[in-house]
Amino acid sequence: KQWYQRRVRGRSSRLIEEPDRWCSIGRSDNSESVDLVKSVVRVEQYEQTIAFQRNESGNGTKVFMYYFDNPGGSLPSWLVNWAAKTGVPQFMTTLKKACEKYA
Repeated sequence: KQWYQRRVRGRSSRLIEEPDRWCSIGRSDNSESVDLVKSVVRVEQYEQTIAFQRNESGNGTKVFMYYFDNPGGSLPSWLVNWAAKTGVPQFMTTLKKACEKYA
């Protein structure tokens, strides 16, 4: 079931010219009109920057991440608890496994 709605304009680009560093940027785009969905939290502000860098020994990846998501209102406590206990740790585990494949 959909519980939130996010309008995102994503932009991916290699921002640093060195071969062992990459950066991806995503942010909300409120330029399009999207119909409201009843009982769904609309995220009006979203920003994410993630940078990947090969570590000094060359056998791993360092990840630097900034994330901001503003739902513009109150979130149910069950959702906040789920995000803290399950959602964020699960995302980090998945990201770690993905980076290990490219080490």
